[in-house]
Amino acid sequence: MITPISLYPPQPNTTRAASTFISYDFNNDRIAYASGRSIIVRSLSEEIAPIQFTKHTYPTTVATFSPSGNYIASGDESGNVKIWDSSVFGKEGGSFEQPVVKAEYQILSGPIKSIAWDGDNQRVIAVGQGKDQFGHCFTWDSGNSVGEIQGHAETINAVDIKKQRPYRAATVSDDKALVFFNGPPFKFDKSCRCNHSNTIRDVKFSPDGQWLVSVGSDRTIVLYDGKTGEVKKTLPQAHEGGIFGISWFANSSGFVTASADNTLKCWSPELEHKNTYTIESPSTVSNQQVGVVVTKDYVVSLSLNGNLNFFAHTGGSPQKVWYGHQKSLSAVSADGKFVYTGDADGLLVKWKIDGAKLEIVPELLGSRADQHTNFIATITKSNSDIVSAGWDDKLKLWKSDGTVIQAAQIDSQPKQVASYGDRLFVIQEGQLSVYDASSLEVLAKTSLNFKATYVDAISESSVLIANQTANRVEEFSVGTSCKLERSYQALRSPPSLIKVSPDGKYAAVADSMGKYTLYNTSDSSVVTTRWAFHNSRVEDAEWSEDSHFLLSGGLDSSIFVYSVARPMKVLKYQLAHQNGVSGVKWLKYDKNIGSFVSTGNDGVVKAWSVDFAAYK
Repeated sequence: MITPISLYPPQPNTTRAASTFISYDFNNDRIAYASGRSIIVRSLSEEIAPIQFTKHTYPTTVATFSPSGNYIASGDESGNVKIWDSSVFGKEGGSFEQPVVKAEYQILSGPIKSIAWDGDNQRVIAVGQGKDQFGHCFTWDSGNSVGEIQGHAETINAVDIKKQRPYRAATVSDDKALVFFNGPPFKFDKSCRCNHSNTIRDVKFSPDGQWLVSVGSDRTIVLYDGKTGEVKKTLPQAHEGGIFGISWFANSSGFVTASADNTLKCWSPELEHKNTYTIESPSTVSNQQVGVVVTKDYVVSLSLNGNLNFFAHTGGSPQKVWYGHQKSLSAVSADGKFVYTGDADGLLVKWKIDGAKLEIVPELLGSRADQHTNFIATITKSNSDIVSAGWDDKLKLWKSDGTVIQAAQIDSQPKQVASYGDRLFVIQEGQLSVYDASSLEVLAKTSLNFKATYVDAISESSVLIANQTANRVEEFSVGTSCKLERSYQALRSPPSLIKVSPDGKYAAVADSMGKYTLYNTSDSSVVTTRWAFHNSRVEDAEWSEDSHFLLSGGLDSSIFVYSVARPMKVLKYQLAHQNGVSGVKWLKYDKNIGSFVSTGNDGVVKAWSVDFAAYK
């Protein structure tokens, strides 16, 4: 039996179309944001499991809590808005439980950029990019229209609704205009077009409804009367870079702006500067501040690189930072004390193993300059060190403390790296290269007359290579040169993965359709072909240390544990990750129970337990 333990979510995706990247639930002290095709809900206390909402078909762009905190309205790139119940928050194992969708509406023909709720938790305005319209106002439970969003000539970037009656709404757009609405039903009242000289990024009413503020790429802050929409004051050059976001303090005593100049600034309602919050000096592109929310205890900002920065209300530097992956995860490895994960952006993250759970190490693996600049193809353990290979054509050797020992240039894009003893075997599409595991010195290179996709080692002098041209596995002897020793029985589909058991006795070979063939490495005979439960390509697998079980994950989003002794008995967990499982790795194993981690194309890391009672 495979049982979920915990979920470790990715960071917000700042490349999406939204203007409001983070939403805050004051009642439960938690935030929500879009990441990939998921919406992530996280408690700021870190004591309660996060939620991953995975029912959007297209990449998500925005998520907004209702004032009560009981519901979330989320939008995606197709213009679809879903209203869902977030009450699974706080339940045991709630991170793996899917919230109930209460309503779903096709609002626009393009990405949703911002969503706002009224004070009654009834009416919703969603805005963004479209053909016939740029926004729509509706009741969340019935979808009935309660007004018209008009007055803009281009994409609407943000919307907000005053929480007190009589209700007012405001939208801002690429056309440099703010449009003010009375309602409900919400109707056009006035358009303010001469206050900003560039795209307006965000707009927010104060919690007491007295004020309205807009900010934009022109670095200007404009203050309006919250009831009439009348311009009260304009502050040009408020930051040294464009302004992306606004968030008010709960008592309406001031608001915070987030800017591309790597700072946040706190302002009074009269636009007097009060405090500055600084990420880094001199400023960098990755630390541009693209989102901000004021919470009970912190001012939380979002950096362009996905970091969530926690500041004291009074300003200064971050008191803590949440960082992690923004992109789909592509590789995983472990060394007994730590788990290492790599993603499609080249970022390597280290996690401390705490029993059957993980704890992220608060420093990056090395510096960002040390890391890969492109897709990480593989991470593997080599003696007491860690080896990574990326599509930047680099092979890197890391100590467990995160320092780079050695780095080597690879001739072409690496497909897979295998380690055995003091040797590393790197497979490229038409070449096998052998490196010294401690110095990364090239020991041998051999050109292959077939398309190779995977390599694993039987010993320091013998490797198995996946031959996609002939749909079979080739065994090579490795010395100062590499020599083909024999070919295994041909498969029906091209082999995509090879895993040699720790005792060297078996080789589990998965083909492109997800079916395994288990070979005996001593004579290349077939042991079984009954491991055929995946229905698409296997992405990663790992043997248990006693060579009795194979842990496997694939693009079908399923995780299986296969048994050598009982090939038709399988432990399974389907829909383990949205968009497919990209990696699996044992954390702990004995004959009764085990634990492992999995990584997914959804950017999520998950921890699991396995009970082997079914095999007894």
